[in-house]
Amino acid sequence: MNLSDLQDHQAVRDARRASDPEYAAEAARTKLADDVSVAVVRYREEHRLSQTEFARRLGWKQPHVARLERGDVTPSLESLQRLARAGVIEVQVKRQGTIVKNADSAGSVIRKHNPENHVKRLASSTA
Repeated sequence: MNLSDLQDHQAVRDARRASDPEYAAEAARTKLADDVSVAVVRYREEHRLSQTEFARRLGWKQPHVARLERGDVTPSLESLQRLARAGVIEVQVKRQGTIVKNADSAGSVIRKHNPENHVKRLASSTA
């Protein structure tokens, strides 16, 4: 997967979000998982790591990385912390929203999240 593929995919998603309210609602619900997915793929590509090697470095199994990259699951607080401690992402939880960005990409913001939808799910998934 190339970064150019992700950008093309993002353009398609943006267009569909604008024209399909149901799709837009689902996209809003899964923003955090999607943004972590993009950040993990970007980090692995920039560092030329396989999913297996990336997983090994974080103390995970390869299927966990694959699920994160597919955006199949909302990352747990523990996963977010482990990614942050490893220097993969930075996560800021603020009243205005949650911000996920690549830790080593000159601070470029990936996307801002609605705190009511995502922070509550993260807190309840770790309780």
